[in-house]
Amino acid sequence: MKDFHEVESDAAGAAERSLMWLLVIVLLNIVPGLERVTVLNTFATSEECQIERNRIGFEMAKAYPDERDFVIACRLNPKHSS
Repeated sequence: MKDFHEVESDAAGAAERSLMWLLVIVLLNIVPGLERVTVLNTFATSEECQIERNRIGFEMAKAYPDERDFVIACRLNPKHSS
């Protein structure tokens, strides 16, 4: 029988493994000192990720109406693509 800490650790591991979708910002231009792709958040489902992508995309478009040098996107976590 597992003790409380083992069960808690297993639950944390399962939660981490279930985050299959990454919300990312992709810079379309090279900017010295910045990564081209940056993870903004992680989600368990594509639907959750898309909802947040839409929200952030709308807010970014409103705040930066003339900027078109980035994309907000949902990507499958490469750790789960095998």
